[in-house]
Amino acid sequence: MTAFNDKANNTLVIFCATKGWGGIEKNVRLRAKYFGENGYQVHVVLLKNKFKERFDGLKNVHIKNVNKRGGDLNVFVLMNYVKFLKKVKPHTVFCPLKRDWWLVTAAAAIAKVPNRILYLGNRRKVRKGLKYHTVFRTLKAKMIVNCQALKRHLTTTTDYFDETNIIQIYTGVELPELKGDAIDFRKRLNLDKDSTIVGCIGWLNYRKGFDLLPDIARELPNSFHIVHVGSGGFDLDMDKLIEDNQDVMPRIHFLGYENNMEAFWRGIDIFLLSSRSESLANVLNEAMSFGKPIVATKAPGSDELLGDSEYGILTEVEDVNAMAQGIKDLANGTIAFDPNKQRERMAGEFSLNHMMKRYEAVFFPQK
Repeated sequence: MTAFNDKANNTLVIFCATKGWGGIEKNVRLRAKYFGENGYQVHVVLLKNKFKERFDGLKNVHIKNVNKRGGDLNVFVLMNYVKFLKKVKPHTVFCPLKRDWWLVTAAAAIAKVPNRILYLGNRRKVRKGLKYHTVFRTLKAKMIVNCQALKRHLTTTTDYFDETNIIQIYTGVELPELKGDAIDFRKRLNLDKDSTIVGCIGWLNYRKGFDLLPDIARELPNSFHIVHVGSGGFDLDMDKLIEDNQDVMPRIHFLGYENNMEAFWRGIDIFLLSSRSESLANVLNEAMSFGKPIVATKAPGSDELLGDSEYGILTEVEDVNAMAQGIKDLANGTIAFDPNKQRERMAGEFSLNHMMKRYEAVFFPQK
């Protein structure tokens, strides 16, 4: 990547005022790190006392703390954003969170930021109305999405988007080392040595389909254990889920936040994506980069990444039997995928370098 020269405006502001840490937030850090290391000045807006330490030490990355995220009509937050943007004078403002689109776009327009870029990483409605008409038609914000399925959805369900203001860029990953520290789940959880470890990652919410895990576990032999890591997004009643499924809970392990995710990936045997709705889940990219056998629902984007079942097993959404059968087929070798081919796919169009070059072309187009 070639940064702008000294005379050019090479400043980027990313708004990420969230209380939870998930895929979007991890990608904000990834973008901030990459642009900062390549000579750009990056300012990341965070809620006070939320995740600042995860950006510590990043080159050319500056943190702006705010006390409130605000709502659509929060004038105080709006003017605070305007004041900050006028001081920093960025070329581009990037907002990856739908809830903040309106305030950030309005503030950027008032502050005369020339490039206003939004992001949508899940299939959500962009309702017709004055708010989004103003954002996309009057204030000329552009949208980045992470898969073709989401781009088709937006261009066919609303009249705000066309080829001039919606850009599809696949999320990229760096290929990890396959050798290294690995979590020994059998030892940690006191399991038999012949246990099969099925990994899941994500917020504990309905969209991720983790309420289906007990039914999936019932279809698997007793030697199969499901380990889940992730925190936040608690719209599932976990107490009730556990209470109602005592028969399989000894084989489902909710482990909470995991700091060493590379060790997690190396420690599992199979990865399961049980989501009802996605838009090319980041965890699928990570599973592919580690060459892990995958069972994934046909949530939007999954078929694009897995090449219509060329690189992993695809099932219908909520098809518990199919997910369990896929796990068993991978475990016993009935179905197999070449991990080297998975990693080769990640090294191409789904690489971090490819993604960042695409983002640079949008954030800082050549003049």
